[in-house]
Amino acid sequence: MHSGFFWRQDLSLLDRTQNIFRLIKFGLAISILFTVVPGFFMGPALPSWTLITCTLIGTLFIACSSFAYNQIIERDKDVLMERTKKRPLIIDGGLSLGLSHGIASGLLGIGFYIMYLGSNPLAAWIALASFLYYIFIYTILLKSRTHWNTFLGGVCGSLGPLIGEASVSGSISEYGIMMFLFLFLWQPPHFWCLAIRYRDDYKKATIPTLTSVKGIGYSLNQILLYQGLLCICIVLSVMPPFSLFGPIFLWPSLVIGLVVFYFAFLLRQKWFKNKDFSFSPMRVFFLTITHMIVWHIALGLDLYFRLWRA
Repeated sequence: MHSGFFWRQDLSLLDRTQNIFRLIKFGLAISILFTVVPGFFMGPALPSWTLITCTLIGTLFIACSSFAYNQIIERDKDVLMERTKKRPLIIDGGLSLGLSHGIASGLLGIGFYIMYLGSNPLAAWIALASFLYYIFIYTILLKSRTHWNTFLGGVCGSLGPLIGEASVSGSISEYGIMMFLFLFLWQPPHFWCLAIRYRDDYKKATIPTLTSVKGIGYSLNQILLYQGLLCICIVLSVMPPFSLFGPIFLWPSLVIGLVVFYFAFLLRQKWFKNKDFSFSPMRVFFLTITHMIVWHIALGLDLYFRLWRA
C-alpha cells in the first residue's frame, strides 16, 4: 500500500471519487435541500431559476463542508464506532487530512460566495450561521459533553426554511418560523431512534446520548412526546390564529406523522413488555425520513396553490 500526498496511489478514480462523496455526505446534503424549497414561495414574487439555483447550490456546498469538517474533527471517535469506522479519513490513505481540509474549506467559501452574490446576503449569512453552529456549538462544544446534544444541536438542522424564505424576501416571517419549528421537533425522534440502534457504538466513543444517560425507556417516551408535539403543531398551523397553511399540507403531513407516532408507540410497548426490539428502531427512523419528505412536498404545493394560484 503506497500513500500519496492526497490519497492512496493504488486507488482507482472511482474509489477516489467515492471517498470524496463519502467525506461530504453528498446524499445527506441533498436531503437538506428539501427543507429549503418551501421557503421559495414566501417572497413578493416567484423566484427566478437563477436565484433558486444559486440558493440550492450554495446551501448544498455549505452543508457538504459542514459534514466534511465534522468528520475531520471526529476522526478519532469515528474509528471506535462500527457505524463510522470505514469513513474515508479512517481508512489508511483513503483521503489525506490536508486534502479533506482543502475540500471542506473550498466548498464553504464557494457556497457562501454563490449565495451572497446570486441569492441574497441574509440567506448566505443564515447558511453560514448554520455551519458555524454545527461545527463549533454542536460538534465541538455539545456532542461530547451532554446527552442533550441532539436536541440543542437541532437548531442548525432546522434553518433550511429560513434560508429559502430569506433568499426570496430578504426577511423572515411567521411562515419561516413555523417551518423551523416543524424541523426542530422532528429531529429528536429521528436521531434518538439512531441512538437506540447504535447505543453501544456511542458508548465506545464516549459520546453521551439520551439512551446511555437516561435509558432506552426514557428515550422512547421522549420520542413519543416530540412526535406528538410535531403532530399538534401541524394541526395548529392550519387553525386560527395562525392559519398559515391549508388542507393540501395538513392531511398528508398529519396522517404520516400519526403513522410514525403509532409505530413509535409499538416500539415502546414491545420494549417495556419484554425488552424486545424485533420491530427495529431503524424502521421508525426511516419512517421519520418519509414523513419529512412528504410534508415538505405537501408544504410546497400548499403554499404554491394558496398564495400563487388562488
